[in-house]
Amino acid sequence: MIAAVLAGCVAAWSVPAAAAPPKHEEVPVRAIAIVVNGEELARDPAPRTVGGRVLVPVVRIYSALGINVARSGKTLIASAPAKRIAITAGSKRAIVDNRPILMDSPATEIDGATYVPLRFVSDSLGAQVSYDPKAARIEVISSIVGRTAGLEQRTAGGSTQFVGSASAVDLNSAPESITVTKGTAVRTIAITSDARIVVQDVVTRTTTPASLKDVHVGDAVSIILRKDGSVDQVVDRYASRAGTIAAVSASAFVLQDGYVVTPDKSTEITLNGDPAQIGDLKVGDSVTVRLNPDTREKRQILVARAIPSTPTPAGAAQITDFTVAAKGALRANDSFTVTMHGTPGGKATFDIGTYLTGLPLPETQPGTYTTKYTVPAGINFSRTAVYGHLSAGGSEAPRAEAPTLIAVATTQPQITDIAPPGGMVVNNNKPSIYATYRSPTDVGIDVSRVRIEVNGLDVTAAATRTDQFITYSPGAALPDGTVTVAVTIYDNAGNENSRKWQFTVRTR
Repeated sequence: MIAAVLAGCVAAWSVPAAAAPPKHEEVPVRAIAIVVNGEELARDPAPRTVGGRVLVPVVRIYSALGINVARSGKTLIASAPAKRIAITAGSKRAIVDNRPILMDSPATEIDGATYVPLRFVSDSLGAQVSYDPKAARIEVISSIVGRTAGLEQRTAGGSTQFVGSASAVDLNSAPESITVTKGTAVRTIAITSDARIVVQDVVTRTTTPASLKDVHVGDAVSIILRKDGSVDQVVDRYASRAGTIAAVSASAFVLQDGYVVTPDKSTEITLNGDPAQIGDLKVGDSVTVRLNPDTREKRQILVARAIPSTPTPAGAAQITDFTVAAKGALRANDSFTVTMHGTPGGKATFDIGTYLTGLPLPETQPGTYTTKYTVPAGINFSRTAVYGHLSAGGSEAPRAEAPTLIAVATTQPQITDIAPPGGMVVNNNKPSIYATYRSPTDVGIDVSRVRIEVNGLDVTAAATRTDQFITYSPGAALPDGTVTVAVTIYDNAGNENSRKWQFTVRTR
């Protein structure tokens, strides 16, 4: 497979047979163009033909229409005034305006992008969609516009949102600022100290609190301004792609899974922390590519190469054992124990991935460093490695990695929509009672603990539950009058949320 990819992309290389990846989905030889309301979109990610069906990158199309798209675990939530769509990777079932729609094939994640059957674009938006295979062209015409196509957008709540790419981050100005670009539009926005800043990896589904120094030039950014013009929130979004180099040419390299990386003039490459060029890379190097999930622009490539081991000098710091005692997903105020054994009399710290670094690990007895770490609120990340560091006697031991991965979810799940809405009067005494929900973290909803009560009676056993919604249709007619509904949900870390509302049945 790698040889086939190389033949179409770069000069031929010698690739070990063992590195050949499994066969991928069928990809059209001729890239299919997508035109939305007369504007042709960038062709990366491109539509794909799988089993005779055309699959399209749905976020790209929704974004072109100005529809806000957020991710919760494996689920994409697309929202615009009077429109809400939930799509879950691996599932044929989507939720459009509180009603299930069955797609021709499951939503699929490929290279960090979510693909759906082309027909679903029409089904979800009521849009006019056509595909001309001879011209290799998809055309979408829709009157749904969730925001303007430019840099500045209006949200349903009346606040202002700027969505584009970070072209500059100024940490020396007072106040600090971000310059956002989209097409030819440019806007520099002052970021005050009370602004909330988070960084999201859309591939690993990791969200962490951050500061402005963590916002990278080239990343996708969304900045929400309050009605008074001050910044409420900054969201930095990027996609990561990690792997091992299988082949290198003068202008590109290929990972062992067949993914081709072609840096451009704006791509920053580092090798073991030092500036590098593509000619410095070798087969076997470990690579992490950071790219903009909207434009697919590759702005940063981090390359790590193993340094040949040398005998540890006498008296040099050593870590003999490093462990983390944690079970399952953790939530706010949960604790886990970190323990390191190594050279006594040293200074030890630990990192949780790249999100929380330099955490103290005190020496509790000679050669034993241990602490109980309590998870703070506001942190969410998927299964992440924990690393230990130890320095003693003027030397630093090689970094140790604990065998246990950590998953943290401190944000409670959200109940997003209900039906019938609170305060509504309905003339149907057997209405469909419905609630949709989502987990803003990768831990997901604990479906077994979702509950629904109607007029104080637990009717969960008669309801239909999924990881996205619960729906109940009364078996017997409800009496005229007020109906009280209560829904309770939990995520798999144990975070709880509930909602109670009332509507009125009036059949006469």
